[in-house]
Amino acid sequence: MKRFCRLLLAPAALGALLAACHSDSKPSATATPPAAPGAPNAAAPLASAGGSPDAAYQIYRGQLPGAPDSLTLHLLTTKPLDADAQSVFATYAGADGHPYQLVGHRLADPDSLVLEDISPEKQAAGSSQGPRWRLRRQGTALVGTYQGQPLRLREARPAGALALFVQTFADSVEAFPGKKKSPWGQIEFQAAVPTGGPKELTDNVLRQLNDDSLPGSPVRPLIQIWARQRQQFAASYRQAAADSRSDAPADTAAPYGYSLRYQQQAATYVLWNQAPLLSLGYFTYDYSGGAHGNYATRTISYDTRTGQPLTYAAVFRPDARPRLGALIEAAVRRMLRIPAGQPLDGPLLVKKIPVTTNFYLTSGGAVFTYGPYEIASYAQGEVSVFIPMADLQPLLLHPNLAS
Repeated sequence: MKRFCRLLLAPAALGALLAACHSDSKPSATATPPAAPGAPNAAAPLASAGGSPDAAYQIYRGQLPGAPDSLTLHLLTTKPLDADAQSVFATYAGADGHPYQLVGHRLADPDSLVLEDISPEKQAAGSSQGPRWRLRRQGTALVGTYQGQPLRLREARPAGALALFVQTFADSVEAFPGKKKSPWGQIEFQAAVPTGGPKELTDNVLRQLNDDSLPGSPVRPLIQIWARQRQQFAASYRQAAADSRSDAPADTAAPYGYSLRYQQQAATYVLWNQAPLLSLGYFTYDYSGGAHGNYATRTISYDTRTGQPLTYAAVFRPDARPRLGALIEAAVRRMLRIPAGQPLDGPLLVKKIPVTTNFYLTSGGAVFTYGPYEIASYAQGEVSVFIPMADLQPLLLHPNLAS
C-alpha cells in the first residue's frame, strides 16, 4: 500500500511533492486524534486537552553564526499519519522584524531535525536551495549546525508571546463503499489556537478556522469544525465519484486513475507571535482532479489586546494604494532580482503588481502574499514580500500599531 502523502508544508516547497502524493490505494493509516475540548471560548479547556500527540508549537531563541543580533524561531510540528513522515513549518526573524520561512522533516531519529531556508532572499542567485539547519534536540534546546557552523537555540517564552493549542485531525473516505479497489479521498485539518489573550482572540481564530469570520457568528469547537469539514468533503467527493463512474460494476478491478484521488488539507501556521500582534497563516490545499491541486495561504494579524483581526481597511489610509503599490513592486524586483526598467511580464504574469489585501504584520513591517497565478506562475508558487515599517509609516492609520 502507498501512504497518505503529507502536503502540510510551506507553500513554496509544495510543488515538487504534488506528483508523488496521489497514491494508488487506501492509505496505510487513518487517524483521528482525540477531540478538542467542547468549550473553545476559554483558554483553560483548550490547554488542558493537551492537543494531538507529537504536535506542538515551540519558540526558540539564538544567534546565527556571524549575525549581529539574536533571532526568534517559531517551530510548529504535527503528528504524521505514518511513522516515516513529519510535517514541520517554521519562521524566524531578527531584531528588524523581517520574517523568513523554513521547511523541513524530522529524520528517522525523532530528536533530529533538518530545516531549509526557502525565502528567496536567502537563496543564492540561480539556486532554488537555501541554507540548511541541521539540529538535534538536547534537553529543551536545539543544537547543531547552520551551514556547517555551530548553532544552539534555547527554548523560550518571550514576554508577550502566546501559547497555542495544536490539534490535528485526519481521515480517508472511500469513493465507492463496498467496491473492490475503490479510490480513497483524503482529508486533513490542523489547527493552532491561542490559549492566552482575550476571549475574543480565541473566538475569532476559531471563526476563521470555520470559514466564518463575521463578527457575532457562532463559535464552534474544533471537533465540530472538523466534523463539518469531513461531512462536506465526503458528500462532495462521493457525488463526484458517482457522477464519473456511476456504471462501475461492484467487482471491478480496473484502476480508477488519479482523477478520483481527491485531497483536502488545511493547516494553521504561526507567522508572528509577539504582543501586540499575533499573525497566522491559514493554508489550504485541494486536489479534485486534473493535472494538479490548488493551494493558497490567507494571512491575518490579530491585535492581542482586543482580539480583533487587523484588516487592510483598519491598518492603511484610504489613499495608501498608489504609494503602497510602488513599495511592493520595488520589493518584488529586489527579491526576484528583476532589474529596474525590465518589464515584469516576462519573469511574472503581470505588467504591474496589484496591491493585495492578503497581508500580515510584524514588529518591523508587513508581509504581502500573492497566491499562485496572481502575479506568478503555479511553478513559482506563492510570492511573499516584506515592506519595512519605516516605509509604511506615512501610509498607516495608526503609526504605533505594532508597539
